[in-house]
Amino acid sequence: MLSMSSWGHFAGRDDVQPALHIPMVYESITASPQHWEYRVLSIDTREEALPDEARLSELGTQGWLLVSVLEPRQSEAHGRVYYYFVRQKDA
Repeated sequence: MLSMSSWGHFAGRDDVQPALHIPMVYESITASPQHWEYRVLSIDTREEALPDEARLSELGTQGWLLVSVLEPRQSEAHGRVYYYFVRQKDA
């Protein structure tokens, strides 16, 4: 380990000092599991329009986050679009 006097010599300058004191911050966080709730919005495009910006904004105001949109390619689900939402449950 270098002493303060040898550090200045090692650095080639007498005014250079090593950073010996590094501030550290410790934080205590409880590790409680997060709980989520999910919502699926299923739209049959043959019967109703896809949700517009106002409808999606309304869901966002309620805390829902859109995570996926799925339009299945199977013939039995033809014309149906699924919107998947998630939000954190209140404790």
